[in-house]
Amino acid sequence: AGAWVMYMLNQAAFTWGFTIFVNPLADEFGWSRTSITIAWALSLTWGLLLGPWFGRFFDRHGAKPVMAIGGLLGGLGWVLLPTVESYWTFLACMVLLVGAGINGAMGPSIGSAAIAQWFKLRRSLALGLYFTGSGGAGLVLIPLMGALTESHGWRASATALGLTAFLLTAIVSPFMRHRPEQHGLKPDGDAAPGPAIAKPRLWDFAARLPLPRHRPGLERDFTLAQALRHWPFWLFTVAIFLRYFGMGITQVHQVPHMLSQGVGTPIATAVLSVSLIVNIPSRIAVGWLGDIYDKRWLLNLLAIAGGLALLALAWAGPERVGLVWVYAVLWGVGLAMLPLQAAWMADSYGRKHYGSINALSNSFALFGRVVGALGAAVAYDLFAGYTAIMLLGAAGFGVGALLLMALPAPNPMPGR
Repeated sequence: AGAWVMYMLNQAAFTWGFTIFVNPLADEFGWSRTSITIAWALSLTWGLLLGPWFGRFFDRHGAKPVMAIGGLLGGLGWVLLPTVESYWTFLACMVLLVGAGINGAMGPSIGSAAIAQWFKLRRSLALGLYFTGSGGAGLVLIPLMGALTESHGWRASATALGLTAFLLTAIVSPFMRHRPEQHGLKPDGDAAPGPAIAKPRLWDFAARLPLPRHRPGLERDFTLAQALRHWPFWLFTVAIFLRYFGMGITQVHQVPHMLSQGVGTPIATAVLSVSLIVNIPSRIAVGWLGDIYDKRWLLNLLAIAGGLALLALAWAGPERVGLVWVYAVLWGVGLAMLPLQAAWMADSYGRKHYGSINALSNSFALFGRVVGALGAAVAYDLFAGYTAIMLLGAAGFGVGALLLMALPAPNPMPGR
């Protein structure tokens, strides 16, 4: 529950919430979208560079100190942001504070590592529940941020966001725990399946789909050096990079794109919230299915949904405004890939060094968001539109799916 709350804050305070501030910043300061996106990209990049260090720190000390650092730095960045009067002070707050805190210490690599320590048999489902935090952000925090920005301006919204970060960090971080073995427990509570026959359930048909099954193996703990010499690690990372390229386009520019296409601010904010709300049951369902079926096949089905979503958003226009709702639903389904990604990494490389291995992979893969966001900003400033870059993002989902099909099943450790 604690990791879920902090992930919800991460999603509202940067990943999906930042798009609300793009137009107000451009209107007040006269900054181009490229300039604003550069600040966003540098903030994310700084967090990704710090990610492996925070991952190693997590492996040694657990989630409690890491999340406390993240909440304090990120909250301070958002509280100070309304005081800026120049681009350089804006950049300092976004990069040094929000980047280190929200994107580095509170990034999904740390939260998913905390979850992966406590689950093995139901790891994918547990991660699916954790990643519904983005839906919580879309249901609670982002609509409040949008309403506050509309009624009192972006400075009030940013201040409230920073204070919320302080409050949630103070409530959650003291209760975070590291590995179950440190508390006399084992993953999944060391519960063996009982002999009782379960009663038929309405959704049991989903466990009988004609897809390759997940075959759990023995726990294998790679070191970081061994993972880096394992070619599936890099193939998987590149495939996820291509998907994050498409995500980077929307995370900063989906609201500006909809506004430029004649969609009003309330509807644009609602579309963002709907996509994140749809994502809640999608991630739970996909997490449950990931403990039954081969995660690579499920990831490819979600890639189709993500690619179609970007096509719908790209083609939305004054006479096709309804396509934004198609985008909202398909994008909410396509974003359900995150629990499968994190679970595949834990299944393949074990729990002992998961924090550092997953953080390094994410640091490379998440750079796709930087490339996508900057590419979209440049495309808008050059061509006054986002359509071409969104079509390119849809293609990235397709190529990523092909790479995932080439992944082998989890292999034994190198040299064994």
